Amino acid sequence: MSAPVVELLAANPLFAELAPSELEALATAAERHEYSRDETVFAMQQPADGLYVLVSGRVKVSVSSSGGKEIILATLGPGQFFGEMALLDNEPRSASVVTQLPTTVYRIRRADFERLVEAYPSIARKLLRELSMRLRRANAQMESLVTLDVVGRLARYFINLARQHGQLLGNGWVAVRRPTHQDIAASVGTSRETVTRLITDLETRGLVVNEGKMSYLREEVLVEEGS
Repeated sequence: MSAPVVELLAANPLFAELAPSELEALATAAERHEYSRDETVFAMQQPADGLYVLVSGRVKVSVSSSGGKEIILATLGPGQFFGEMALLDNEPRSASVVTQLPTTVYRIRRADFERLVEAYPSIARKLLRELSMRLRRANAQMESLVTLDVVGRLARYFINLARQHGQLLGNGWVAVRRPTHQDIAASVGTSRETVTRLITDLETRGLVVNEGKMSYLREEVLVEEGS
């Protein structure tokens, strides 16, 4: 296994405390997978086969409502991981993961992951911290669905997207690869048509600039929202 894989795993907070020999063994066992845009990594209710570490691209984590409507719980980018919950409770996948961009991941099989957790309890502690952070984000998302109107939810969505996946351009703007209007709608709890109309309105007000597949948001908006 090439050195870049070891470096990738070592840079991930989850594996940062592993000894070099363990990182090398983990890198050797890790399986590289490449996906096109809109390709399913795994589906809800499938058996859990491993933990996935994102190398490049972006994925959405979603569930389906009783009426069959997609609800996006999170979007994850390079350096983040997913698929850990089913490994901890031995239950089927609780959500589906689908790529939003061409994506590369490394899969760590269940047996290798369980061995690491037993040998390095710090991994379990870091997993719990990450799960706690994701639960807080999910609670915030549910709160926004209840307390904010659709304009407020859309604005918060872009702010969170820029914070998690944005690139500072150094000229007062943050750039982010924009998801489809349907994915945005599934994240903020409205229709695609409403998202299209509201994004046009945000552009008119100068809060968001869209060019091609990119969205741009002013840095001061992020500061004001976080203050």
